[in-house]
Amino acid sequence: MENYVSLWLGCFRDFDELEKYTVIKYNEDGDSIPSIFEKDFKLGYYNRDLIEKDWIPVAEDDIEKLLVDFSYDNQLIQQYKNIKLKCKYNTIVLIYNYNYKKESEIAVSYTHL
Repeated sequence: MENYVSLWLGCFRDFDELEKYTVIKYNEDGDSIPSIFEKDFKLGYYNRDLIEKDWIPVAEDDIEKLLVDFSYDNQLIQQYKNIKLKCKYNTIVLIYNYNYKKESEIAVSYTHL
């Protein structure tokens, strides 16, 4: 799924809360245990080296400001610049080379664009 990026927006109290939501844990055998984020969105396989996330202290409703300083930010801003956000967010998660397909409505206070 090269040349895809899946993007989620959300609101978290602080970066530590975001980390707890997205952390990958491992069992005694070294097998990974999916994060709460992966479970909530029923994510299929993706390269975990291709995920970026950020938390900012002041929520924004401008997608351009949320995307600044991410890899490929100029291209992403061009792709998403016409999206008008309905509320403010302080958290963004990007997974590169992953085309997320939402199976059903997800009752999580996080938004996938």
